[in-house]
Amino acid sequence: MKKRLNLIIAFLFVNIAAVFFLYTKIPYYWLWGIISLVMAGMHVLWADKKEKPMLLANSYISGKERAPGNTLTEMVLLGEEDEKLASWNIYGRNGLVIGRDIGENQVDVNLDQTVYASMIDIEHAVLNYSGNDWYVEDISIKNGISIQKTDGKKYRLAYGKPCKLDRGDIIYVALTKLQII
Repeated sequence: MKKRLNLIIAFLFVNIAAVFFLYTKIPYYWLWGIISLVMAGMHVLWADKKEKPMLLANSYISGKERAPGNTLTEMVLLGEEDEKLASWNIYGRNGLVIGRDIGENQVDVNLDQTVYASMIDIEHAVLNYSGNDWYVEDISIKNGISIQKTDGKKYRLAYGKPCKLDRGDIIYVALTKLQII
């Protein structure tokens, strides 16, 4: 849409130049035509430069480029035999709500179609990004969540107490496994 609008503006500048060139009796009419053409060209060039996004060397866009350093970028739903069933991009986000989407609420990670969906609350847990780290917090009074760290130890989270996440950690929402990559 912006590109089309910019072309229309440039076209108008060219038409103004043509009108001055063909129909005016003003001395130096050719100067007005040149000025209008230069303005049209400058507008098109300026609009093109403004629309091009500036990318950092290690930017992460739609999974094609790498995120900087040891940044966590993805949460993966694992099946019974640790196969990847679904994934969610977490890079560039501030927070995510994990639960079941029943229509009246909106969750970022919808586990409504998982095997253990009946054990998952509508809003079960939240992931929050703070100070260059991701944290998971249990907001479910009934079923809770557990974390299995990369060393193999499993911890049950206390309600409302956030836990820092590292690459490879597995979050157990009821019995559903979500791995942080």
